[in-house]
Amino acid sequence: MTTRYSPIPAWLRRRGYSPRAMLAIASAVERSARRREAVVPESHCQIIPFPKRPAAPAAHEAASRRQAGA
Repeated sequence: MTTRYSPIPAWLRRRGYSPRAMLAIASAVERSARRREAVVPESHCQIIPFPKRPAAPAAHEAASRRQAGA
């Protein structure tokens, strides 16, 4: 005799829930177990450097005039 695999554990089948509710509960339990076993990354946040701010147009023109006049 072979045991038939069921995605719903025996402890849940004996409780009297509807088949749809049992399947939802079983999948939630499985997801949380998978999440618990998953490797936790060192950091959940990703550091994104800000782009360098371009020089103000007036300061840029003054600097180019100084270079041209020198």
